[in-house]
Amino acid sequence: MKKLILIVLILLISVTLVACDNTPAEVPSELNNECSLIDGTTTLDCYQVWSTYLHTVVTLKLYIDEESEIDNNDVYDEVESIISFYNDISDKYYLYDGVTNVKTINDNPTETHVISEELFDLIEFSLYHQVEVNDLFNIALGPVINVWHDYRENCNEFNICELPTLTELEAANVFTDKNDIIMNRDNLTITMSEGMSIDLGGVSKGYISRVIIEYLDGLELKGYLLNNGESNISIGGTHPTRVIENYVGDYLIAVTDPTNVLPYYATVYLGDGEHLVTSGDYQQYFEVDGEVYHHIISGGSLFPDRNSRSVSVIYNDPAIADLYSTAIFLMTIEDGIIFVDSVPNLEAIWYGLDGTIYFSENFETEYLNKTYE
Repeated sequence: MKKLILIVLILLISVTLVACDNTPAEVPSELNNECSLIDGTTTLDCYQVWSTYLHTVVTLKLYIDEESEIDNNDVYDEVESIISFYNDISDKYYLYDGVTNVKTINDNPTETHVISEELFDLIEFSLYHQVEVNDLFNIALGPVINVWHDYRENCNEFNICELPTLTELEAANVFTDKNDIIMNRDNLTITMSEGMSIDLGGVSKGYISRVIIEYLDGLELKGYLLNNGESNISIGGTHPTRVIENYVGDYLIAVTDPTNVLPYYATVYLGDGEHLVTSGDYQQYFEVDGEVYHHIISGGSLFPDRNSRSVSVIYNDPAIADLYSTAIFLMTIEDGIIFVDSVPNLEAIWYGLDGTIYFSENFETEYLNKTYE
């Protein structure tokens, strides 16, 4: 098992939290990369594990009663197994022995592929829920995303980059109709039209978090904090020492500052069964003539529409939260607020292009601790 509880990684991230002169003076205990509890009288044990899958770092904290018979190593083994399995079946870049995955499908789209029930469920889930955001998130946009990926990867050693032409993008867009993805649940098969490819990058981490949480919720844990990559955070149970009025048992979570001036620009409270997922322009991007071109591509303009630096959504389902955050990031902030306010139990916070912070209707009263500007 790849339990990467690495002192080097912990030190590097600790430096990130304290190196900037403008860092908030008080760093909440949950934001420190430690597994110690504030209250020394607690009867809980806390364990933390690191893992590298999904092109990111996954961390999991478990709070376990001392009297519990749960073996934390068994828990981590199972979580690692879940992450490894979904990493392999959702990967669009690499093939794995004995695995029919997204790359297998994309390499031969017109072939009828028999896939695992887990991959079938993930694709079907994505197709079903992308309708809710008017296909701003579209798993069939793979050909267009691939064009942008190639241009991003082909920046030269001097970081001089070029943009794809609209002609190239429109030629790729011909192959992005989700209705040309034919699936048969009885046989667990998928077939697509020539030239198509699917991309699950805007939903897979949240979906995998959902699977992990279903497993963790079946255990007798006091609480847990799962961070499945950059600001993809899920909470279970209660925090053992949180006693602040109106937030008893909640966890204090940081929202990453997309400008990198501060390690985070806001802190929020999350309770049992709540999930925070962030989409932004500060990862996987390149610049041309001073303009930032991030990796989240609009199926409408075929370009990485940039209406804010980041949006973080809070919802009761991490998979839907991941898909929503991807689509909402492509909306104008005004349209995003209207959308979020129309969905029960969905809230969001935006970091605007000029540094202004925006909120959905109930975000400040229900979740916000502080903002740091």
